[in-house]
Amino acid sequence: MSTAAIDEVLSIDRFVPHVSTVEANRGQTVGLFLRERMLAPVGGAPRPVILVLHGGFAPSTVAYDLRYRDYSYMAQMARAGFDVFTFSHTGYAPSPRPRMDDPVNVDAAFQQHLVPHVLPAPQAPRYPFKLVSSRTEWDEIETIVDFIRELRGVEQVNLVGWSTGAPRAGGYAALHPDKVGRLLLYGPSQFFDREEAPAAMPEPGAPTLLQTREFLLDRRWRDHVHDEGQIEDPAVCDAFWQELMAIDEIGAGWGREGLGIMRAPNRMNFGWKASLAKIAAPTLYLLGEHDNYARRIESWNALAAPQRMFVRVAGCSHFMQFERARHLLYRATIEWMSEGAFMGHRDGTFAADTQGSLAPAPA
Repeated sequence: MSTAAIDEVLSIDRFVPHVSTVEANRGQTVGLFLRERMLAPVGGAPRPVILVLHGGFAPSTVAYDLRYRDYSYMAQMARAGFDVFTFSHTGYAPSPRPRMDDPVNVDAAFQQHLVPHVLPAPQAPRYPFKLVSSRTEWDEIETIVDFIRELRGVEQVNLVGWSTGAPRAGGYAALHPDKVGRLLLYGPSQFFDREEAPAAMPEPGAPTLLQTREFLLDRRWRDHVHDEGQIEDPAVCDAFWQELMAIDEIGAGWGREGLGIMRAPNRMNFGWKASLAKIAAPTLYLLGEHDNYARRIESWNALAAPQRMFVRVAGCSHFMQFERARHLLYRATIEWMSEGAFMGHRDGTFAADTQGSLAPAPA
């Protein structure tokens, strides 16, 4: 465990023991990386707890604790009076990445990015299976939630999920409603290709997927920037990539021209639609208008939580926490997790403009 104070907010890193259910290292006790950000303890009642879950490619610390200007979501929540945690699932640094350091275990569709400077030619994987699944990730969340509940003496943990972190959080909330307080899901993943787990686990394939800097920053992010000032500080894009490479030395060495490449586990995802029908926790949805809106809205329409609120965020892409709209995300999290309401509303569908004002709107 390491501890550091940065801008009066403590940063505490741990590795939490977990008995892996990932087939590549099943039964082994591994350490799942967990970071906590909080103000220095001052006694009194426990602070409310938030656990933030990352998406499909960016690991936890890059997604939520980017050390650039005011872009650390975790630091903002800590200053607002929360104990905020994030952890990296198997396959994401600094947690274990079984079978992923061997370049031949990169999925065939991505090996082109490694030839010839890492691999002389495309090769069949030595471990010919996908790596993780929705089930193994729910198991990891269970370990982390139970650790936090005991550590902080709380019965329930509030969950935040971005992108694929939304079905991770929502799936866990559906399985364990007694352990989850409130949910905030933003940029939620669209439905997966299937609802049922694969008949045989793990599925054939390869453990590792890749994204280049060009693909992530230009095609996935900047191609969805449509409004002047949407990205207030363009340098945040470079800070995001530099932090990714700093925590993954192998990925940093695999890219062309010294740019590095992002590595993520090949996943077997399932059960998102079924989970949405079972969520009982009060749930706030935030979705940017430039975030593949027509497909991602499907998950909101399937949500059956007794208390639910939807906000369409103007001038915002999938990377909300790194754009102008991050201020609305900060406010939404603080109000929802503290009061179960946002801007005085507890449910319904709304549109938020670039100044954060709400107006009723159809989803």
